[in-house]
Amino acid sequence: MIESNKKKWFNDVFSLFVKERQIRPFFHTINVRADDVPTPGLFLATHSSFWDGLILLMLNQHYLRHDVHVLMDEEGLRRFPFFRHLGAFSIQKGNLSEVRASLGYASDLLEAGKSVWVFPQGREYPQEHRPLEIGTGATMLLTKPDVRLCAIYYAFESHAAPVVYVRFRNYTVVSETRRLQKRELAEALERLYDDTRADVIEQSTNYVPLFPPKRSLADWTEHLLTFRRGGR
Repeated sequence: MIESNKKKWFNDVFSLFVKERQIRPFFHTINVRADDVPTPGLFLATHSSFWDGLILLMLNQHYLRHDVHVLMDEEGLRRFPFFRHLGAFSIQKGNLSEVRASLGYASDLLEAGKSVWVFPQGREYPQEHRPLEIGTGATMLLTKPDVRLCAIYYAFESHAAPVVYVRFRNYTVVSETRRLQKRELAEALERLYDDTRADVIEQSTNYVPLFPPKRSLADWTEHLLTFRRGGR
């Protein structure tokens, strides 16, 4: 396995680049809601888009501020080794000894009070794909019954750019066998996903923006027209 090699300076520089050159140009804003305080621990997040990892980076840099490590496919980490400096470490599926090494490394990180993020679906699935299914790796990381769930939902609204909705919820696993734990976690994550979608449909006001929304062309046009009328 490939261990992480976090560098704070690289994290700060890369996060600023991602915010100003990736997230801000493409998204109106990121809205966040926490049903419970997301303290450090094991995080399980939905996975529907290439953007999810970058959204996670923004969430930690501007909201959580945890010592985060992310479980990443080894092939992907070898292609983009700089992710090690952001806290990524690898897992090589299909190799039992390597899987055990990765899970043991993750357990050590959790015991040290750090946060470990996992996308338990294993790959990107459309937001509306049901039922939500997860792999067994998440249950093998359950050193404690408490996990933090995270739903990431992308929505097009009245703005030119899409809006990202993120909702956190703590969850305590009660099942005793891994097979039942896997089903329980999948159902809990699916409920959070559906609740987040319902928030978007109902235009919930329980979210706060991670940073000020980006003004669209329509916003600028309205602002200029208002300014001209005020100057007459």
